[in-house]
Amino acid sequence: MTLFEFYSSLGESFDDVLSRLRLESRIAKYLGLFLNDPSFDELKNAFDNNDAKTAFRAAHTLKGVAANLGLSKLASSSSDLTENLRPGSFTAKSQDLLEQVELDYIAAIAGIKQLS
Repeated sequence: MTLFEFYSSLGESFDDVLSRLRLESRIAKYLGLFLNDPSFDELKNAFDNNDAKTAFRAAHTLKGVAANLGLSKLASSSSDLTENLRPGSFTAKSQDLLEQVELDYIAAIAGIKQLS
């Protein structure tokens, strides 16, 4: 799968990320590094440990990384969760928001793993 096909498969704009990062090789490099980014695991662990402050930081980091990589769906769902957690505690919506982040994250990771 090419970078263009990857972004298209996620409904994202390859041109947007290319205008920001300028080189396809740079995009591919950062997407590869994203596979080892600990933010999502930290987010899940924070939920498991009922630690809303750590969950907020992890969601906020994930939002920024996703936005920089042009993964706008993941950035958006992470942003929604970040705002939900901003007061420093979980709400009735937190788990549902986490589930959406997880769906978007899994889709992004699956696509990245198919890049050639």
